[in-house]
This record gives sequence, C-alpha cells and structure tokens, in this order.
Amino acid sequence: MKIFITTLLLMCISVSFSQEYYMHDYRMIPDNQIQNHIDNEKHFWSKVAQTLIKEGKLTGWAMLQRQGGSSNEPNFYFYIGIGDKSNLENLGATFNYGAEKIYGSMGKDAAALVKRSIDINPHSFYNVILQSTNREAKKNSNGYNFLKINYSNVMGDVAEFDNLQKNVWGNFVSKEMNKNNGSQVLWTTARKVSPNGNGYNWNYITIDGYESYDDLLSPEWNSNTKFPADLSKINSMMQGGSFYKQVVWKILMSVDNEGNFKEH
Repeated sequence: MKIFITTLLLMCISVSFSQEYYMHDYRMIPDNQIQNHIDNEKHFWSKVAQTLIKEGKLTGWAMLQRQGGSSNEPNFYFYIGIGDKSNLENLGATFNYGAEKIYGSMGKDAAALVKRSIDINPHSFYNVILQSTNREAKKNSNGYNFLKINYSNVMGDVAEFDNLQKNVWGNFVSKEMNKNNGSQVLWTTARKVSPNGNGYNWNYITIDGYESYDDLLSPEWNSNTKFPADLSKINSMMQGGSFYKQVVWKILMSVDNEGNFKEH
C-alpha cells in the first residue's frame, strides 16, 4: 500500500478539538485489478499495519469499498490511524520501515517475489488528513461492517458546528442507540485538516456505523422517536442546508488498535 501524502497544513488548530489524527486515502481501482489489490492488502500491507500498530507507530488501519454511487468517484479508501500529529511528518517513512520488517521476516527469494507482486499502480485519487472530534458507540454491540459517511461543507466557525453536533445530535443518537432504538451502532465526527482551500467541496464529516447493509438502508427508528428540535441550526451552517454528499462504504478488512486483523 503505497502512501501518497499531501502537504500538511497543521498550524492554528483549535485546542477544542481532539488530538487524534487519521488519514483517508481514496483510490480509483479498475475492476480488473481489484482482486489483486485486495490480495496484496490482505497478505502483505495488513501485516505491515499490524506491526506498526503493535509498535505504537499507528493506531488503526482498514480497507473499505464503496457500495453503489457514481462510477467517477473513488471506489476504495484506506483508513490509517495516525494518532498524535507528531506522527504525520514521517508517515511515509513509517510505512517503509514496516514493509522492510515484513520483508525481513521472509526468505530472500520469497521477499523478492512479494516485492514484485505489490509493485503496482495504487491508483491513488486523493488523500485527506482528518482530526477526530466526537465519538459515540452503542454499548455491547457486535461492531460495525458498513459506514455511511456524510460529507459537509461547513460555513463559518467549524468549532461551533462541532459543538452543535456533539450537544444536539451526538447526545441524542447516543441515548437512542443504547435504548436499542434503530440499528445504528456508531457515530463519529471529524474535521478535515488538510488539504484546504476552495478546490475542496467538504471540510467536515459525520460517520454512521451499522452491522449490516440492511441495517444501514433501513435504520428503523421507533415511530415515537422525538428528534432534536434544534437541528435547523446545524443545517443552516452547511452549504446548501444539507450534506454535500453521502457515501456508503463496506469494511473489507481492518486492524484494530491492538494490532488484531479482521476480515469483515
């Protein structure tokens, strides 16, 4: 998994945000190359991620595939948990270090064959650095396999918008998840740190996690659910009064923060 990192603009970050950083590395992989990429990630790069996470150099890793949507949009993205912002500058070198450790665990001939197999065009489309700000998860859930990412272009003070998300929607969805109202099991938010500028159509995301695709398509809120009355303030701060776009992703494989690999 070759890492292409944009120039990072990390100055003037509001202290009101968490210091947990991560990357979304979006790809457009041709249909006839998808299985090769999946195999390389499963048998090599996931092992690199496990090594780096166990050594404390990363905090998580996952490969996700888009479900439906437009053919001119990225069809895969990689989640890379970075942790503290001090890990950002040397992220490429960190992956090279991890790759060399995995190569070193193989015989010389096997390593040569693996290097040849993974030396392919990664079809990187773009990547972004995000800063985690809020997280709510259903207690005692079985985890999540599908994510709906809601991309927003926030106008004005992003910190104010983030506080509204936490205090209005976050508090609501946390209570409802733990009352078993609806099928959602995860809610998180993050602000886009880099790249910035007018050429990018979103600067903030909320993520809804579900165990199954059916759960995502039919969240099944109770008919008596009382939704927050002040959602209009949140909507008013988003360009167009709503999300820029919503995209559904399936987690194909992941490595958790303890270095445990899982196929979903």
